[in-house]
Amino acid sequence: MRIALYGPFMFQLAVGLRENSANDVQLFLDEETLPRSLLDEPLVNDSSFAHVGPWATRTAIMRPRTAPITRLLAEFDVALVTELGPIFAQHAGTNFFFIPTGWDLTCGPFPIRSRSARSRGLGDLSAAIIAIRLRSGIRAASGIWGAPFMPFARAVRRLGCVLSADLPQPIDTSVFTPRIESGDTRNGSGVLRIFHPARMVFTPDPFLIETGQWKGNDLLLQGFANAVDQGINSRLVLLDRGSSHDQMLARRLVDKLGVHELVEWLSSGSSAGFTWRELADLYRSADLVVDEFGGWFGLVALEGASCGKPVLNYVAADVMASMYPDGHPFLQAQTAEEVCDVIAMLADHELRASVGHASREWVVEHHDRRVVARSCESILAGLGLV
Repeated sequence: MRIALYGPFMFQLAVGLRENSANDVQLFLDEETLPRSLLDEPLVNDSSFAHVGPWATRTAIMRPRTAPITRLLAEFDVALVTELGPIFAQHAGTNFFFIPTGWDLTCGPFPIRSRSARSRGLGDLSAAIIAIRLRSGIRAASGIWGAPFMPFARAVRRLGCVLSADLPQPIDTSVFTPRIESGDTRNGSGVLRIFHPARMVFTPDPFLIETGQWKGNDLLLQGFANAVDQGINSRLVLLDRGSSHDQMLARRLVDKLGVHELVEWLSSGSSAGFTWRELADLYRSADLVVDEFGGWFGLVALEGASCGKPVLNYVAADVMASMYPDGHPFLQAQTAEEVCDVIAMLADHELRASVGHASREWVVEHHDRRVVARSCESILAGLGLV
């Protein structure tokens, strides 16, 4: 089966599908949005698999019917697209499925609702054109595959669509692996190292909450300070991200809470961020990985768990139960007090090791890219496309 995938978010799925020799898999990556996480991946330079080019140019968006990427997608039996992919796939004359990453479903199709998040003038005009094209493309998709968390569920209702399948987010569990050590793996320093690589977004802006961008990081900062006050010997490691909505607010809150000497801000030294292997090293150096508190989870939770670390976040219990009937390993907190309680609980090395081991096993079972690729093939087979 000839399968085209569009967008950097699709890399892991593409690799998983490629491992089945019955599939002819090609990945298309726009050169303007290629993340640093892919730059050290050898397969990106394999011209028989990955094709990096100027696919989503202004001209291509204005005239998608004649865009080069549209003609290329037309050569495949099925296309799996994300980001601006639906704009082109709807004119390719092939079955295509939209697998949203976030912005492309919750913000991009709704330029008026997302107006507070961009500059005025030409930005408004560009957003309006993209929104018109994107709405049309999403509605033309053979299906939308996404987790039924509230931001996605609300967005598809506005578009008059439904989430037709939930394809788990794939990761490379051979990169995000636990540290291999012999003997006692106990932290010799006795310091509980907490790693939180998410962007700082905690201002209670209704738009940010509604679109899934709100992360509630202030709960972690306050909970960490409470744990320190209780005598828990801990350190908090955060990422210095220029794109963080509330990074300056976070720095001021850290100072106000009196824990600035116990908080370390790391920078990749590049606006492009960290590679996957760099991030894996950071996860492995931690005792606890903290995701976000908005009711859903992202790559931070999966990558941290895959590295054998306990993960703290807040996810909607009903949605998780529908997606994972046998449960999940994430530790839950909705208040600063509950965050503090989890930190205190994980001062126990044996408990940390037990939760971390279970977390690794869960990710391998549900989110390894080979497992997700086989699930993808099953969905396509059920639709008569394999």
